Amino acid sequence: MQSQPVLVVDDATTYRKLLAGLLKKWGYEVFEAENGEQALAVLSAHPINLLISDWEMPVMDGLTLCRQVRQQVQDRYVYLIVLTARESVEDLQAGFAAGADDFLRKPVNQIELQARLHAGERVLQLESTLAARNRHLSQALRQIEQDLQAAASLQLSILPPHDLQHGPYYADWLFIPSAWVSGDIFNLFPLDHQAVGFYCVDVAGHGVTAAMMSVAVARQFLHGRTVDRFLFSGDSVTPPAQVVKILNERFCAQSQDILSYFTMIYGVIDLQSGEGRLCQAGHPTPFIVGRAGEIRQVGDGGPPVGLLDELSWEESHFQLAPGERLCLYSDGISECENPEHEMFGSQRLEALLATLAAAPLGELLSQVEHSLNLWRDTAPAENAPAADDISLLVIERQSSYSFEREETDEN
Repeated sequence: MQSQPVLVVDDATTYRKLLAGLLKKWGYEVFEAENGEQALAVLSAHPINLLISDWEMPVMDGLTLCRQVRQQVQDRYVYLIVLTARESVEDLQAGFAAGADDFLRKPVNQIELQARLHAGERVLQLESTLAARNRHLSQALRQIEQDLQAAASLQLSILPPHDLQHGPYYADWLFIPSAWVSGDIFNLFPLDHQAVGFYCVDVAGHGVTAAMMSVAVARQFLHGRTVDRFLFSGDSVTPPAQVVKILNERFCAQSQDILSYFTMIYGVIDLQSGEGRLCQAGHPTPFIVGRAGEIRQVGDGGPPVGLLDELSWEESHFQLAPGERLCLYSDGISECENPEHEMFGSQRLEALLATLAAAPLGELLSQVEHSLNLWRDTAPAENAPAADDISLLVIERQSSYSFEREETDEN
């Protein structure tokens, strides 16, 4: 077994040699220094964790040495025992404040010294064990962060591109996850040249579990138009309320042992007429912003998806005229709190988007993000996470669009 190194610091050569000889007899590897400056040089050259120093020394006394050790030696813990004839409470307080771990009265009692050294070794062993565990935890944390970064990149890849367009319908979005990954997901997609479909989903909870559920919902919508095609009934588009009912049945069956649910909006808009239907399932009520900034809410409420079997939902009909915008958002916006715990609210969002009715979608979304940061009293550079996932999907029917031009381009 390798001997424990000890540094003995004392300007009295005879006493230092006496103490060093005693420590060698007990099996320690001994280093010597006659003042604090020499001691610091020895500590920088050798991996010493035990130090015994006299209090009264020239050049650099024992308490100054303690302070310097605590400031300079950062790669390991050094257990500091100070030898002194002082006994007052004030002196001991000053010593502990300087960084000393223990005190021994001079002349040193051998049995007491041996006991204090053993106590110091136990402390060092605990420090070593704690440092090893901290390194292990740091490595695990780095791995978790790398995995979460990969998951966040994957989730972002599932989101639709910005400046998305299908026929006369143009969409853009704002997405601010509260953590690395989010329970919010949304999209606008074509439905066999008949209509466009859209959804906005908010899974209960935060983090990885919610993100995995949101990806599963997005996968259902992809399969619903490519694999089992439940988004279609024969040659027609499946009514949104029926689609929500199908999703509810599937997710209730999948999550019997885990209480997991989500709110959502799913709807369809006819490509040519602008006639639309949507189903609201526990999600904040969407609204339409007219060209002059007028607001029309669209939705009939309804329970979330995945809570109970045998539920049903109603549909809401709407007309999206050229130049109008359909706005869908998660409650991370309406429930966003300022430092006084006041919520941003749906009315404030509606009023903000009404004032931006003539602004391009990119500018509109930047203004919404800026307003939410001001509300949260957070500068963009601070990148402070929101309390809940924030998402906003805006679908605009363009004022000038030619289906004849589209058919010509396809031919």
